[in-house]
Amino acid sequence: MSTDLTTADGGDTDANAPFRAMVMYRTVADFTYDWEVWLGPDGRPRYVSPSCARITGRSPEEALADPDFFATVVHPQDYPAWRAGMDQAREEGAPSMDFRIVRPDGSVVWAAQETTRVSGPEGEPMGLRLSLRDVTDRVAAQTALREANERLEERVAARTAELVQANADLRREIKRGETARKSLEQSRQRIRNLSAHLRDSVEKERRRISREIHDELGQTLTALGMGLARLEKRLPPDDATARERVADIAALADSALSTVRRIARELRPAILDDLGLGEAISAHARTFAASSGIAVTVDAAKAMPGIDPERATALFRVLQEALTNVARHAGATHVRVKLSATKREMRLVVADDGRGAPQKALDDPTAYGILGMRERMRFFGGDVDARQAKTGGITVTAVLPLAHGRKAS
Repeated sequence: MSTDLTTADGGDTDANAPFRAMVMYRTVADFTYDWEVWLGPDGRPRYVSPSCARITGRSPEEALADPDFFATVVHPQDYPAWRAGMDQAREEGAPSMDFRIVRPDGSVVWAAQETTRVSGPEGEPMGLRLSLRDVTDRVAAQTALREANERLEERVAARTAELVQANADLRREIKRGETARKSLEQSRQRIRNLSAHLRDSVEKERRRISREIHDELGQTLTALGMGLARLEKRLPPDDATARERVADIAALADSALSTVRRIARELRPAILDDLGLGEAISAHARTFAASSGIAVTVDAAKAMPGIDPERATALFRVLQEALTNVARHAGATHVRVKLSATKREMRLVVADDGRGAPQKALDDPTAYGILGMRERMRFFGGDVDARQAKTGGITVTAVLPLAHGRKAS
């Protein structure tokens, strides 16, 4: 690289010491990734490494030719501090400095500078050595982290204020005593009743839509299939193109009919209303096994006590949710379903041989699938227990009282 020390003569050894030092310094600095600068005692650059172009966007020759090069490249807002640091460095050394450099295209680069005083063989000052590194990415990361911390602190402060207020409200609620507790229990039961009412309404609507889909669309598609069959018989035997088109349409009609039946069955299995809970559970288990590839064994007592439609629907929905969880999370190859009953209660057990889960996860309030199953049973005075079996997998046990009426508490 360019330097103004090329006029050094070949005299005595002491006189050549600065020149040899410069040559050695250049040999190393030319291949250094950082931007190296040697400022003479007069403050003018004596040596500028090639990395100058990468960091400043200007050539080393420009730096050597301009005695005020740093005044040109250092950001105007940062230059006074940089200048003061350099003045200090000549007297007592300077700490590391971070500042901005403005490139010719207007882009800004952050640079970290280490400053070292350079002395000659006799200790005479020979200027300053500057080692600068592009730390734009680091500064950007620090800025982002600082802003994130500030936002986090604001959110923590806001949340803390909310919690303080919530705690104050909670203490006031506690002080209200038994009346507030009873009011809360009544409010919870009203919410539970509303939830059950909404579930009942949804079930009724599902039943209505299922029947309409099955009756209206099913009959229409069946009639369409019969009409296509008659049309195919009337086509000329040698009209292969027409026969092929009719066959394609008939296949689409059959596929649509199968889809309609599946949707109707998923909305509300007619077998639940026609043949009862036991048959509905067996049918759903077969459908689940066929669609998921997971083997299902059903053990259901042949003689089952009578159960009202609402309870039957609630227990059937528990089975559906339990099998859905198996398909999504368990990684199981086999599921055992057992339905049993006594004079007082009906019990449904769904056990898989999958990977299982920690009890904490099963009891997590945000585990909405299990929470929904529990709410369905608790509305009738029952409950759902989900836990990991000793042999692995999850066992879900739903207990449903058979007494008439709904839980009042």
